[in-house]
Amino acid sequence: MNFLNKLFFIDAATRSQERTSYALRLNPGHIIYQAHFPGEPITPGVCILQMGVELLSDALGREVELKEAKSVKFLNILRPDGTPLSADVCIQVDNEEGVKAQIVFSTPENLIAKLSILCRNLAK
Repeated sequence: MNFLNKLFFIDAATRSQERTSYALRLNPGHIIYQAHFPGEPITPGVCILQMGVELLSDALGREVELKEAKSVKFLNILRPDGTPLSADVCIQVDNEEGVKAQIVFSTPENLIAKLSILCRNLAK
């Protein structure tokens, strides 16, 4: 399931060779928030992980899929309440075997999640 332009939107991106910084916006009307949890919606951790993979694909300009989550730390709750959300995607290794990256999600007040992931390149 892809979440880009459904669960979350990219409002801006600043790119360099090894790092892409994103300004993001969550969709509070997405169906996930109706179940998780009604009246007190929070973004499930697995959704944050998938958002990271999709942002990595965007940063690379090609599709990748998660092969291994090396380290995943959820440090604060992510609510779809309009608080500005940013993500920094730092590519550590990019070769024919796959891509290793660290992705950090944060709001102005809180560090939300730190992901260290290994993705495989999808065939074209």
